[in-house]
Amino acid sequence: MDRFLLFAQICLGALGIVGIAVASPELWDEQTMRVISALVMTIIVARIPIDVVIKLSPFAYISLLVLLVLVLFFGVSPESSNSQRWLLVGGFTFQPSEMMKVAVIAYLTAFFYNHMGNWQIWRPMLVIGLAAGLIVLEPDFSTAAFLFVLAFAIMLAAGTTLIRLVSISLAAVLIAGALVSGYVDDGSYVTKRFNSWKELMINGSDAATDPNLSFQAQRAIAALKEAGFLGLGTSGKVGVPEADTDMIAIAIAQALGFIGVFILFAMYFTIAGRGLKIASVLEGPGSLLAAGATIYICGQASLNLLVASGLFPITGVPLPFVSYGLNSLLSVGIAMGFIHAAYRQAKAQGVII
Repeated sequence: MDRFLLFAQICLGALGIVGIAVASPELWDEQTMRVISALVMTIIVARIPIDVVIKLSPFAYISLLVLLVLVLFFGVSPESSNSQRWLLVGGFTFQPSEMMKVAVIAYLTAFFYNHMGNWQIWRPMLVIGLAAGLIVLEPDFSTAAFLFVLAFAIMLAAGTTLIRLVSISLAAVLIAGALVSGYVDDGSYVTKRFNSWKELMINGSDAATDPNLSFQAQRAIAALKEAGFLGLGTSGKVGVPEADTDMIAIAIAQALGFIGVFILFAMYFTIAGRGLKIASVLEGPGSLLAAGATIYICGQASLNLLVASGLFPITGVPLPFVSYGLNSLLSVGIAMGFIHAAYRQAKAQGVII
């Protein structure tokens, strides 16, 4: 396994535990076990040969697609949420949409590798459109949108021509739109969140159209200003909603100050650098698998940190390896395992990284 990637994952997990200790002290021991579980998942996936990942990817995708349908009928949601994104299985809540991210990475990798440029656009457009449409119905617009961006980036990395790229993207949007046409309306919470954020950025907090929606961004900005260089320690209370999940970067900033934020950014830059380097020295499915996994981890981290800093509307996307939530931790753990598997393949081929 790549020691730099392993070090980065452990550091991010430790920062997550610190953030949970500040935001929800009663959960820090549970978060510790979840971080360890994600690390074990990474180690397991890293030992799976890439050709096996390729063979299993269609079955994983179809299975998760079925689970996304089941969520619409049998899904559960937290008391404070109107979303229905989880399946309750023996006391464990499973979120298929999180696992669908790594399934799409593996499936598209297998698809482009197996067809070597000789393929029709209907298969990838169905893969993306059906998955995104079912996720929107939960409703979870941010995850569906991120899935589109992730798939777009993978197709770009695969060398898809511009015409095919645009055709697949538009067709996938139409498929997803057909699934949700009876659900989405002009007064959706997504529109309200965006308008509230826009007015907050342009005119300040007093002009926000919905104080409840802009409060999270306002408090995040205030907390960052108060943290300073060394932070306030772990004894204070974070005045930001969802400080243990979507806004955990603010809890880390409050506890460790600029130093904590610097380490957070440095670890994601390490993952980006190593992941893309491994992808660049390989050929075939290993290259695309490593690139897709890197884009997933670092792209989602960038989105979360933009939201936490108030530079992007609230999305509800967790911070990889850091936020509280077992499904997210396992998903990014699998993605990191993909990169390690590609690294092992590169070493087996005698490639110096």
